[in-house]
Amino acid sequence: MTDPDRAAGLDQAELLTRTADAASASGRNERALALLTTALDRLDPASEPVRVALLHMRSGGERWATGDEPGCLAAFERAVRILPPEPSPERARVLAEYAQFLMLAAPLRDAVGRAEEALAVARTVGARAEEGYALDILGSCILDVGHLEQALRIAEEVGNVEGIVRAYLNLGATLDLEGRRRDALAVTRRGLAVARELGLEQGMGSFLAHNLAGILFDLGDWEESDRVLAEALERESTAAFMLHGVKGKLEVGRGDFQSASHHLELAGRLNSAPFQVAESLASLAQLAIWQGRHDDARAAVDQAMGVLEELQAQDDGLDLMLKLLVLLFCVLGLRAAADRAELARAQRSTVGVDEAHRRGEPLVATVTSMTHRHGQPADTKPWMACYTALAQAEWSRLEGRPDPEAWQQAVEGWERAELPYRATYARFRQAEALLGARAPRAQIQPVLRAAYQTAVRLGAAPLRREIELLAGRGRLHLEEPAMPAPASQAPASPAASFGLTRRETEVLTLVAAGRTNRQIGQELFITEKTASVHVSRILAKLGVAGRGQAAAVAHRLGLDR
Repeated sequence: MTDPDRAAGLDQAELLTRTADAASASGRNERALALLTTALDRLDPASEPVRVALLHMRSGGERWATGDEPGCLAAFERAVRILPPEPSPERARVLAEYAQFLMLAAPLRDAVGRAEEALAVARTVGARAEEGYALDILGSCILDVGHLEQALRIAEEVGNVEGIVRAYLNLGATLDLEGRRRDALAVTRRGLAVARELGLEQGMGSFLAHNLAGILFDLGDWEESDRVLAEALERESTAAFMLHGVKGKLEVGRGDFQSASHHLELAGRLNSAPFQVAESLASLAQLAIWQGRHDDARAAVDQAMGVLEELQAQDDGLDLMLKLLVLLFCVLGLRAAADRAELARAQRSTVGVDEAHRRGEPLVATVTSMTHRHGQPADTKPWMACYTALAQAEWSRLEGRPDPEAWQQAVEGWERAELPYRATYARFRQAEALLGARAPRAQIQPVLRAAYQTAVRLGAAPLRREIELLAGRGRLHLEEPAMPAPASQAPASPAASFGLTRRETEVLTLVAAGRTNRQIGQELFITEKTASVHVSRILAKLGVAGRGQAAAVAHRLGLDR
C-alpha cells in the first residue's frame, strides 16, 4: 500500500469509526459493528497495530451487545495479540476491558488473570484511568468493595466519566451480592443520577436502571421498580434485553402471564449469551410453575442446568453469581417436582410420585454438595443460606411430609435478607404445612394472615390466590372481622368461593379423580355433553387452562378427600 493509499485508508477508517460511535450511542449495535468491520478492512495491522487493536476491542463490545459472546471474546483475543507486548496505556485498557467481558461471560478465573495483568501494566506506565478500570473489574470479580471504592475515587480524580458510572454500577452490584441491599440501593440510585448528569443514561446508565429495578423488586417496591423499567424501556439502550428480563419477572409475580411471556421472549431474543439465557429461564420456569405446566417448568430447569454446567466447566473457581444461579434452579426444580408429587398423590398415581422423587433427588444432592464440606454446613453467603433452607423445605413437601419448621427457617432467612416476596411464599407454605399437621388455627392464622397482607401490598396476584385457597380450605380468616358474624350464618364452602354450584363441585371432584367426561356422565347420570359443559364452566370459574390444573385446585380445596 502506497503512502497516499494508506492516508486515504486512514481517513476512511476515521470517518467509519466516528459513524460507528454514533450508531452505538443510539443502540444500533449491528450497524456499529458493520462500520467497525469495514474500518478494520481499511487498516494494516502491521503498520497501525495499536489503532487496529483498539478497533477490535470496540468491535468486541458491539458483538457482545448483539448477543455474540464467542465473537466478542475472539475479538478481544485478537486485540491482545496485535498490540505490541511492551507496557502501554493502550495495552492496559484492552486487557481491562477484556477482563470485563470475561467476567460477564462467567469464566471468572480468566477474568481475574486479565484484570491483574491490566493493573500491573497500568501501574508500570502510570496510566491512572486504566488503573482505576482494572481495579473496578478485579474488585467485581473477587467481591472486594475496597477495590471498587478506590476505582470510583480514581475515576473521579481523572475525570473519566465512563469510569465513574461503571464504578457505581459494579459497586452497587457487589454490595447487593454481599447482602448489603440497602447500601446497594443507595449506590445504584446515585449512580443512575450521575449517569444522567454525564449524558450516559442510554449506555451504562441503562445497566444501572436494570440493577435498580431488580433491587427494588427484591425489596418489595414493585411500583417503583415498574416505573424505573418503563422509563428505561422508552429509550433505545444496550441493556434492553436485561430490562425486559426484569420486567418479565415482575409480571410473573403480578400474575400478568401474557405480558410476562412477551417480555421474557424479547429478553431471550435480544441476547442469547449463556448467562443471560439462564436468568430468563428462571422466570420462565416460575411462570410455568404458576400455570401448572410441570413439564415446561422441568424443561426450563433442565436447559438452564445444562447452560450452567458448561459455564462451570469453564471456571474452576465457580463465582458467587454462578453458584446462586445453580441454587436458584435447584430450588425451582424442587418446587416443580413437589407440585407434581402433590398432584400425583391427588390422582393416586404412585408412578407420578416416584417420578417426582427421582427428579428431586439429584437437585437436593447438588445443593448439599455446594453448601456443605465434609458433611458439615459450610460458611456461605446470606443468599446461599436462604436457598439452602428453601431447598430443604421444598424437599419435605416433595416427600409428602411438609415440615413447618423447615419453612419457618426459610421465612427467617428471606426476612433477614429483606426479600419480602420470597419470605411471603415461604410463609404461605409454612401455614400450609401447619394445616397439614393439624396445628391449632390460632397458630396457623397469624402466619397466613401476614403472608396475605404482604401479597396484597406487593400486588402478587398468583400468590395471593393460593393463600386465599388455603384459607378457604382451612376455614381461616385472612383479615380481622369488622364485627362478629351472625351465629346462624354457616361458613361458605371453599368451592362456593369460586362460584361453583353443588353439581359443578361434584364434577370437579370427579375431574380430580381422573375421570373422563363419559365416566363423569355415567356416575352422575347425565349425558357426556352435559358433563363437558360443566367441565368448561368449571375451568372458566377457576381461571385455569386444563383438567390437570383444575385437579390441583380441587386438591388444595380438599375435594379429593
